Amino acid sequence: MKKVAIYLLQSILLLGLVQNTEAQKPSVKELLNKVSNFYIKKNQYHVDMTFTMYRGITGNKVTESYTGTMEKNGKYNKNSILGTLVYRFPQAQLIVDNNQKRVIYNDLDTSEMQNYPVDLSAYMKYYDKSQILEEGNQWVCELVVSQNTFSELPYGKVLLYINKNDYSITKQVLFFSNLIPFQGKESSDIEQDYGRLHIDLSYNFNKEIEKKELAYFITKTASSKIQLQKDFASYQLIDQTEYNK
Repeated sequence: MKKVAIYLLQSILLLGLVQNTEAQKPSVKELLNKVSNFYIKKNQYHVDMTFTMYRGITGNKVTESYTGTMEKNGKYNKNSILGTLVYRFPQAQLIVDNNQKRVIYNDLDTSEMQNYPVDLSAYMKYYDKSQILEEGNQWVCELVVSQNTFSELPYGKVLLYINKNDYSITKQVLFFSNLIPFQGKESSDIEQDYGRLHIDLSYNFNKEIEKKELAYFITKTASSKIQLQKDFASYQLIDQTEYNK
């Protein structure tokens, strides 16, 4: 599940000031645009995330649970989950994997920085069935894909719970489109089943966000090659820009 969790770190968060009448219900596109604008315009935030994996399309059987964080301070972003930290600086991204002892470096172009950390265009591209529901002070945006696109998106249905007052996402529920492995009754048993991942988000807009500089992790040699700073001497450096040339 770690790859899914890290993918979600780069792709998640997201709503407002709408009256509780059917006539005021926004369209999916309007709603997602407002969600994106909320995260783009917010200069600073800290988000605590709780990930809970359930076995089955329905039911309450929890198979694993873990936490993570998302932080933004201006153009600096940091996501953390399961020992992996994703840093985004102007025109550069670092993935620091403390478990595997490696650092992955990649460039970012201007358009990527403008869309980060919330780019909902993928939802509109792949999910061709959608509806907006109401649940108390939240909109519930249900998105369903008609075809299995596991190679691009591992889940066939998504529920986004969106705060009507500020258009922030308070919860996501991701329904996996293919069978995934779960531990059976015996520790050695592996059973295939459908699953769903719940992500609950809690916001702190006043917490001070410590900003690290790119130079804390890497430096450039006289020949413009990048290398890790001494504090990361035991880590393997993977320069993705070399593969992209």
